[in-house]
Amino acid sequence: MKSYFKYTDEDSIDCFLELDEEYYCERAIYKTQNNLINTYLTIEKKPYFLPEGSLKDTLEFMNLSSKEEFDTLWKESMMEFESDWNELKMKYKIGEKVKSRVLCFYPAGIISNFGEKFNAISDYKTCKKKFGKERMYPNDEMELTISKFDNTNKIIELKT
Repeated sequence: MKSYFKYTDEDSIDCFLELDEEYYCERAIYKTQNNLINTYLTIEKKPYFLPEGSLKDTLEFMNLSSKEEFDTLWKESMMEFESDWNELKMKYKIGEKVKSRVLCFYPAGIISNFGEKFNAISDYKTCKKKFGKERMYPNDEMELTISKFDNTNKIIELKT
């Protein structure tokens, strides 16, 4: 079961976290003075990385939040990209092969970019089996197949 927490960091940015059962962060939203930034769209800007490791020992420094609050902010953070997302879904088809560049590793899988505004996610274990661990580093390129368009997270799911 997922849990939801929030806190304000030293730069006065409100941080909202979705944590898994072991308190690893799966998704995060950063609320700045001007906008909402989520960790599926903004991968390469250092202050907005997904927190690493289990946050179990830091829970006492955060406030409880709710799935409803998180989901509302997540949807709001995606709103301005809706038309771009729809264009992308018309440009690419399920079953199409794409070359993607590894950006980072999230608990949910490998996050990669294939030259578009939106990123892709793929299963770590199946990619490791196909490409080998030595080809599983940031900036490495993999050719994968589009398997799904995740409308909630605005991310393309890829498979080997």
